[in-house]
Amino acid sequence: MGLREKWRGRTRHSLVENTVMLYILQFSTMLLSFFTQGYQTRVLGMDKIGVLGAAAYATNFFQMLIDFGFILSATAKISLHRDDKALLSRILSRVVAAKALFMALSLGILLLFLAPGLTGEGEFLTYLFYLLSVCMGSLLPDFMYRGLEQMATITVRAVGIKIFATIMIFVFIKQPGDYYMVPLFTALGNCGALAFVYWHLFTRIGVGFARVSLGEVFREIKDSSQFFLSKVAGSINTSLSGVLLRAVAGDAATGVYTNADKVIGVARAGMSPIADSLYPHMMKHRNFSIIKKALLFIYPVILLGCAVVFAFAEPLLVVWLGPEGKDVALPLRLMIPAAAFTFPSYVLGHPTLGAMGLMKYANLSVAFGTGVYLLGIAAAHFTVGVGLVSLSVLASVTEFAILLFRVVVIVHNRKLFHDGPAG
Repeated sequence: MGLREKWRGRTRHSLVENTVMLYILQFSTMLLSFFTQGYQTRVLGMDKIGVLGAAAYATNFFQMLIDFGFILSATAKISLHRDDKALLSRILSRVVAAKALFMALSLGILLLFLAPGLTGEGEFLTYLFYLLSVCMGSLLPDFMYRGLEQMATITVRAVGIKIFATIMIFVFIKQPGDYYMVPLFTALGNCGALAFVYWHLFTRIGVGFARVSLGEVFREIKDSSQFFLSKVAGSINTSLSGVLLRAVAGDAATGVYTNADKVIGVARAGMSPIADSLYPHMMKHRNFSIIKKALLFIYPVILLGCAVVFAFAEPLLVVWLGPEGKDVALPLRLMIPAAAFTFPSYVLGHPTLGAMGLMKYANLSVAFGTGVYLLGIAAAHFTVGVGLVSLSVLASVTEFAILLFRVVVIVHNRKLFHDGPAG
């Protein structure tokens, strides 16, 4: 039986379908960004790419605050109560209300603490549009579709809207002064996707908004707090380097780091849908044999891809970014181990540890990685200095620390690593 016949014969809303659709939705977003990055680098120059990168890294902290771990806590609730439409509506309303509170807080922080230090109208607009993009993206109720395992119904249209926004970058960005439009078009694309997804949720799924009390909203926030702490740690690991690098080395070095990190981000986006789709499935079915198959059959392909990129980094980057791409080769090679460690870390994290009843260790592992990262920053400061090379190395060391923590916990509790109900 060929691949086409297998796909046609799949079970609707199955794990396979959900994983494929998550791949298309999530990976397409990163791929479209990756596709435009080469054009942006040629038109805007490495300095403006550094400004955009610093703004993106800074607003990643806002995204962490607004998302607050609901993608994990709310997804688990949706998966367990997927047949109760009234409860689903209340969960949706509580999560959206909580995110609205965090959006208002984020805007206040931007205006009061960040805006006074920004130079020029273009830089302020860049930060503002990145925040708008984060807000629109965070309002997407993807936790609902992940929990229901119905990603196929929204993927094609949402991706189509984002493709339109990507085309706008090529049409309107023609000189370095246009750099602030990059996050603007991303925000517009997220707005379009948002409008369609809520229309589909209300009219096709039958889930809408319900009246909820402020107490219910705060209880939802409390339920998500353990995941939020993990998100805080993760944001420090991934975003602080870009902010620090601009402070100590300037825009050009930040632009180089941003381009290298973009490649790693695309690799991670290609891996995360597997873990994202496994998470609700594992919480409901505890099918650990799927975890073993993923590590046995998918991970070798990922390692091969990492080896190819490592070997041919410089010519590939020159094709992608132009002559300045050769400067990105060294930091990218230093960060490739981070990509290699990411897949087993994702799969052994919330899908595996959550199904084993050890969710707190999945979150603690990220905090452990942050501790290693901060110690590495301190060590670099007192020895070789905080710079492009040291921060690129730290990206790989941090990801390895998180993976090692999770492996040790699983091995220590291996009696829980078996299919069937928790015992």
